[in-house]
Amino acid sequence: MKKRPTPGRSPRFRAPVVILAGGVKGEDRASSEAAKALFLSALSGFAGTLISGGTTSGIAGVAGDLAMACPRAEVIGYLPRRFGKNKRDRRYSRLCATPGNGFSAAECLRYWSDLIAAGVDPATVALLGWGGGRIAALEYRLALLLGARVGIVAGTGRSADDLRSDPVWATAPRLSFLPLHSAAVSVFINAAE
Repeated sequence: MKKRPTPGRSPRFRAPVVILAGGVKGEDRASSEAAKALFLSALSGFAGTLISGGTTSGIAGVAGDLAMACPRAEVIGYLPRRFGKNKRDRRYSRLCATPGNGFSAAECLRYWSDLIAAGVDPATVALLGWGGGRIAALEYRLALLLGARVGIVAGTGRSADDLRSDPVWATAPRLSFLPLHSAAVSVFINAAE
C-alpha cells in the first residue's frame, strides 16, 4: 500500500512530542550516519510522536530509521504535496501534505498549527536540531518563539552552529546545546516540564 501525503484534517499527537529538524541538502553521508547513530541510541524505546520531513534524505531519513526501530512511536512527516514520490519515506506512520513542489516554511507552519489545533501546549514539545539550512534555522527559532524546548546538537554545522553564535538567540531560556552523546540527548528529551 502506497502512502500518499494527506491534506485536510489535523492528526492526533501522542505525548511526548519530539520534532526532529535539520539538514537534508548540505549534510554529507558521514553527518547523516552520525545523526542516525546518535538518535537511534537516544530515542531507543521512544513511544510518543516524532515529527520530521517525511523524506528518505538527511535528518528526515533518520526519522524513518527511527520509525522502524521504535514500533510504538507515531512518526509523522510533513512534506509538499507535489514532492517527488520516490523520495517519500514510506516507513513513516503518516504523511501530511502542504501546498507546493518544494520544501519551504509551509511544512513547519503546518505542523505547529496542527499541534496547536490538537491542543498540544508548545511548552511540552521538544525539538532536536542537527545542522540544517535556512528552513531548519526557521524551525529552531519558531519553536523557541512558541515556547518549545529546543536542543541543538553542537558542532553539527550550518544553522545549528550559526544559532550558537547568534548573540540574540544563543541565550534563549529554552535553548540547550547538547554534546554529541546519546545520554545527553535522551535526558533532554525526557526532561520533565
